[in-house]
Amino acid sequence: MLTKECLKEKFAANDKACTELMKVLDIFSSKTRFRILCVLREKDFCVSDIAEIVEEGKISNISQQLKILSMSNIISRYRVEKRVFYKLEDKRIMDIVDYLHEQFM
Repeated sequence: MLTKECLKEKFAANDKACTELMKVLDIFSSKTRFRILCVLREKDFCVSDIAEIVEEGKISNISQQLKILSMSNIISRYRVEKRVFYKLEDKRIMDIVDYLHEQFM
């Protein structure tokens, strides 16, 4: 059995990893963001297509959630002519979405 001091050292050493994990869990705390990630798991889409598929309110709300995901470096965006497409970039997030999709959908 680990002593209290050993546990304290382990937790201190893993502080950065714990902080990163909390950020990831925060991303999944929004139903809309989770649904967007599920959509982008399948293929790249533009904001209007995502809004239509997810059926979560206005395009502005979807855009706001896409901005949060983009700032977290989970998704990227690229332009094709006048349309901006979003792509799920983070392999770890993709694996988590796959796992959650398999377990709960």
